[in-house]
Amino acid sequence: MSVRPVAAVLTAFGASGDLEAIPGGEGSTWRAGSIVFKRAPGVEEWRWLGEHLPSVREEGFRLAKPMPALDRRWVVEGWGALAWLSGSPPVQTRWGDVLGLSDRLHLAMRDLPKPSFVERRTHPWSIGDRVAWGEAGSPVHHDLLDRLLALRRHVDLGSQLVHGDLSGNVLFAEDLPPAVIDPTMYWRPAGYAGAIVVGDAVRWEGADPDALLEAVAHLDAFPQLYVRACIFRLVASLLFGGGDLDPYARDIELAERLVS
Repeated sequence: MSVRPVAAVLTAFGASGDLEAIPGGEGSTWRAGSIVFKRAPGVEEWRWLGEHLPSVREEGFRLAKPMPALDRRWVVEGWGALAWLSGSPPVQTRWGDVLGLSDRLHLAMRDLPKPSFVERRTHPWSIGDRVAWGEAGSPVHHDLLDRLLALRRHVDLGSQLVHGDLSGNVLFAEDLPPAVIDPTMYWRPAGYAGAIVVGDAVRWEGADPDALLEAVAHLDAFPQLYVRACIFRLVASLLFGGGDLDPYARDIELAERLVS
């Protein structure tokens, strides 16, 4: 069941216009005029993003950034706000554009400091991320996960702030740079974001892996980044109850091909 911001939240941010649901966002993303409302991941995280993302130089992309309420609060009754950016999600043929955007975005974010909130989050995606990078044992078990873990090898890459969910959070609009929405940040090598996109495209959209691999051929240690990206998604899926795991067989097929 979706939840919606109450009138007091809209007033706090100075929003006007009718409230309309935005597809996705786990049923809790809404637009009122020029403002988008979503359930904030936490006051600390939302404030950090609101204070640091404006320093990112937007070259070749637009970036949705948290905005404060009129009284300077970042979160009001659990809701955060961002400026609405026009555009539509990409069709399958634009995965290469999403990967190119990832390169530009992470180059622009490379000097942002490490936020402390990434180590304190406990939602399924953060757990999956830590398992993927060997920072925690998996609280869930599955034969598919065992096969992916067996492919993991050590990598020596520097970390930075990365957007860990670009696949469904890039919008394209005519005559405008692509827009990056729903900032979902991790502290990992920049190429990890692209590896997550490749995995999502192959697993859930049936994209041609060979075309995607050409687009990420420049990323250091991509095979191992890909293995970790697949572990990340699989652990989160298992923590959410599993569901249809058959698409993850495509992950393993490509991962084994890359690591062999």
